[in-house]
Amino acid sequence: MNNTSQNNKAQNNVSSPPNNARAVIINVDDLGLSHAVNKAVIRLAERGIIGASSYMVGGNISDSDITKLAEMNVDIGLHLDLTGVYPSTLSATLKSLIIASYLRRLKPMQVTEVIQHQLDSFEDKFNRAPAFIDGHQHIHQFPIIRERLIQELTSRYGSSNDKANKSSHHAISARVTTPLVNDFKSWVIYSLGGRVWNKLCRQHNIATNDKFGGVYGFDVTSQQLAALWDKWLSAAPRTRYLQPGLYIESFTFESSGTYAQYGSTTPPIHSVPLSLPRDVTTTLLMCHPAVPDNSWQDEIKGAREREFAWLMSNQFEDLLQQQQVRLVRWSDIVAM
Repeated sequence: MNNTSQNNKAQNNVSSPPNNARAVIINVDDLGLSHAVNKAVIRLAERGIIGASSYMVGGNISDSDITKLAEMNVDIGLHLDLTGVYPSTLSATLKSLIIASYLRRLKPMQVTEVIQHQLDSFEDKFNRAPAFIDGHQHIHQFPIIRERLIQELTSRYGSSNDKANKSSHHAISARVTTPLVNDFKSWVIYSLGGRVWNKLCRQHNIATNDKFGGVYGFDVTSQQLAALWDKWLSAAPRTRYLQPGLYIESFTFESSGTYAQYGSTTPPIHSVPLSLPRDVTTTLLMCHPAVPDNSWQDEIKGAREREFAWLMSNQFEDLLQQQQVRLVRWSDIVAM
């Protein structure tokens, strides 16, 4: 082979994106909690950073915000809530709810009624079923709650393997908490029902993420937060035949040598394939951003604002490229 051919081959290898990207869902929790959270979700979706968010029906969101999120094809799920802002006779602190669920003190019919009401409220607000289900402080995987939830989900929406439901967009996905990294808090969360919840989802053919990350104590500096995201992304499993790239609104091939752009300050990102391979391994990274806003208070408000600044930064997009991440949505999993 002559030198010219070798040089051309080397250039092609450098310019071509690898086909073993990390499939990552970046999911914003607590949509509806405040205007600051809602605004953060919209800003991040406009930038192409997130494609999913979990809504708390005890909170609020405007019709115009719902329209914006729909136009950007952001998957909205139900953030099942018994320890936050949802008013209910079952509402409790996290500690007391854990005790009540594990001692089987929760009344199953009351749990079912709360689940039904929150799903009804979601459907009334968004005029459709949630794209996925998860839980505020992960309550969806607690005993009694998980059994009643899985029963209600399958009776309402069927499973991701149900062709009739898939054609009418009724299939629903669910968050599982299988730890992405081996840290204490992640394993505590998983130990509180994660294994059983995962098994229930498999038994009922409900599509889930494979790995779960984004867990930390909300007391870190901006530099420490950046290091955590580097750790999480580097631990995310790779998927063969999948090219890296930020999430874009529809899966289309781009012309060779072009890049998707999300603004003049955004670095170039790789083009993406038409669809996900069937053997994709997905990692869900939860986050809790909010735009700076002095009109509301929250116990982790400072952490929320740090997260927003980090996720909106060019440094974060650079990290996504360095770790060869392909950002995907919940609906991509169901569509496989």
